[in-house]
Amino acid sequence: MLSRLEYALKATSFAIKVGNGVDSWWDKFANEIDGEFFAIEDLEFRAAVEYMLASPPRKQVLRDTGLAFEEQGIDGNQARAQQTLLMAWTVRNNLFHVGKFLPNGEQEQGRNEKLVSCSPAILKKCSTLQRQVRQCYEM
Repeated sequence: MLSRLEYALKATSFAIKVGNGVDSWWDKFANEIDGEFFAIEDLEFRAAVEYMLASPPRKQVLRDTGLAFEEQGIDGNQARAQQTLLMAWTVRNNLFHVGKFLPNGEQEQGRNEKLVSCSPAILKKCSTLQRQVRQCYEM
């Protein structure tokens, strides 16, 4: 789901040049859809957003003692859609890159599974909020 949305962003006006490559411009997308994002009344979506922001995914860091996970703060200067999409991106990174299976990767039983289940509900709904992105996503 995330990779489909990422492609849809790159295929529309939400692409940004990075060196010789291209990246999805998540912040621009999030800021453009923020009004619609905030107005969504779907209960599953609202619950997923609230959980994601109340229990943000931890970010892997390197300390003198080795790898660890630390709390990730939420930047109150960012739009709510921007905050939430950043958290969904962190969940994706944790899932694919940082070994959340390690013993210190989970401190509360079931928390990681809940974060992983919240992300698709958020991303799917966000994919519908901008016409061009929705069309590319649904192709």
